[in-house]
Amino acid sequence: MPAIGPRHVLALAAAFVGGSALAQEKPYEIKVCSTTEVTVIDRAGETTILASVSRGIADSVKPGGAFDKTTFECRGVTNASKAGLDYNSRCTFVDADGDRVVGATAGHAKGWNWKFLGGTGKWEGIEGGGTGKSTGAYPRLSPAVSAGCGLATGTYSFKK
Repeated sequence: MPAIGPRHVLALAAAFVGGSALAQEKPYEIKVCSTTEVTVIDRAGETTILASVSRGIADSVKPGGAFDKTTFECRGVTNASKAGLDYNSRCTFVDADGDRVVGATAGHAKGWNWKFLGGTGKWEGIEGGGTGKSTGAYPRLSPAVSAGCGLATGTYSFKK
């Protein structure tokens, strides 16, 4: 079975594809690091279905930039087989003021796409998306718990 890591979470942070009636687009670039715990849900032949929970932190590459010093949690489902893996997850990022950003990610072993679904406070009306990729894995804490980091880039704006 392919190694499953915090890609699910990282995907959240990165891949942003989106939007209707976009106002002024603003770029972002963030580094995300997380731990991910996976649970086998089912197996069928060479395919394994896994549920995952990832928790971590995000820092803007540019200090003080968008999404700097946020924490996040992602919950996802992964299909893993000899052919590879693909996953989908939903993530929530929380900033220092307690404002939230919610997004969806879809990805595979080499990267992910992200789409903003909504936000609260200063993030209300957020739209946009981007992409992300893993920048490396860390040693496993246990067979079910992995850790890693990734880099996500994209754009966001707010509904008019």
